[in-house]
Amino acid sequence: MKIEFTPSIGTDAVTLGDDASKFAVIVEQLGASAMAQAESLAGAGYQAVFTRGNVMGEFVFTSAKTYPDYATTFTQFLAEYSRLNQQGTLKLTEGTVILQFLNATLKGVQRIFGDANCGAHMGIRYTFTITAITSAS
Repeated sequence: MKIEFTPSIGTDAVTLGDDASKFAVIVEQLGASAMAQAESLAGAGYQAVFTRGNVMGEFVFTSAKTYPDYATTFTQFLAEYSRLNQQGTLKLTEGTVILQFLNATLKGVQRIFGDANCGAHMGIRYTFTITAITSAS
């Protein structure tokens, strides 16, 4: 699996994870929900539900790799932190399947601590807000 992010303004695509290059990816959450409006109707036994067509969700994943030294992990985290609030296209490639998340917004980055992520090995948990998904294969 490979995950790339291309901000809408100013910069080229950046690889956030790539299993093929030992930049291991674990997808935690990928989904969305639609907005529905429920209204009480006079004399009705049940509420009426109307779809509003707005779809939004989250794509949450963790990627981890080993860096040259411990200090570099902090430099890399600072680079990822600076991407917060950026919008762009997020691309997930799994084999021959490609999912593109248009207008994705990076809303969270967390450095993962713990026994498995110590020394020069670091994991970063990304949370993107997603709306439209297109696929290409």
